[in-house]
Amino acid sequence: MDTTAASTTLAAQFGEGRNPSDLSLVEVAEQLEKVTGWIETQRVREREARGVYDRVRQETEANIARIRDYAKELVKHQQRKMSSFSGILGQPEPAPASFARSTASAPRAGSTPKNLAEAIIAIWSLDQYRDPLTTEDIAAALKDVGYKTDAAEASIRSSVNQALAKLCGTGRVVRLRADGSPIPPRDKTSRARKYVAATRLPEDVVL
Repeated sequence: MDTTAASTTLAAQFGEGRNPSDLSLVEVAEQLEKVTGWIETQRVREREARGVYDRVRQETEANIARIRDYAKELVKHQQRKMSSFSGILGQPEPAPASFARSTASAPRAGSTPKNLAEAIIAIWSLDQYRDPLTTEDIAAALKDVGYKTDAAEASIRSSVNQALAKLCGTGRVVRLRADGSPIPPRDKTSRARKYVAATRLPEDVVL
């Protein structure tokens, strides 16, 4: 958008550039009567722009969902093809993704965590913590896996955030958006609302 042209148009709409001290009392009164209308005109433009944005956002989310579904089908087809090739070559089939996730260095239930990262992973081994958790939920649940610290609450949350960043970087924990969809590791801009251990993701989830 040409901001210069927009500014010129806006100035023409409400008389910007006319020094109030150069106006007579009658002209000042006339200008003041128009203020509400000028402001409402801008609000109308804003509402129209928001409407366009909402439509584009909805279309984008729908398209992303279709792309993800297509990606899942591609992965399934790829796995079937690779399995058939392995059979032809007489090679053992690779372990399914679900098995790999379920055994990916998850702490044994009841064992004492060696550090904060292990304590965070251990939380999802408990039945009451199978679902995605916020940072606050994770900090509060540390005591349930035997992790003890004398640090202040704010310090604990900061340490949890640092540990989560490392766990997400290694793929052991997955970041989730507000709608519950996983954030791919390569996405460095989306803000995580909740977290979940990779072992708790559905088998058909593609990152």
